[in-house]
Amino acid sequence: MRHDANIWERPCALLCAAGEMRVFAKALLASALMAFALPANAAGGSTAYAVPTKIEIVRGQGFIIFGAYGNPGPTPCTRVDTIWVPISHPQYSELLSTALSAFAGQFKLQAYVHTCTSIGWHGGTYNELTSHGALYISR
Repeated sequence: MRHDANIWERPCALLCAAGEMRVFAKALLASALMAFALPANAAGGSTAYAVPTKIEIVRGQGFIIFGAYGNPGPTPCTRVDTIWVPISHPQYSELLSTALSAFAGQFKLQAYVHTCTSIGWHGGTYNELTSHGALYISR
């Protein structure tokens, strides 16, 4: 075998032609890239209905609602039983008012969340209520 042979050609030198190995290597690389390109932190679905147990307003970034909300979605977030609302949400004030009302009145909340996101120094990922989600309040 030549010294300048492609690294992908060496393992397959006796079993296949160099061109076939290059095709295989490209397919393998494409598959790996696709796997890493898919959102590993995707959530999606409705949380459980629960009364908020705590609301934390996070340093000008948004607020977190704590309660027995579970962890919806095909790829669960690492911080279970939380709902994160970023300050950039178009209905931030309304959602904060709803969350505080539910906390004070012991009403149940349910959110439809789409993604998991990390929040600055908090660590982990949280169910994020985006502008494509919804927040429900009930008894």
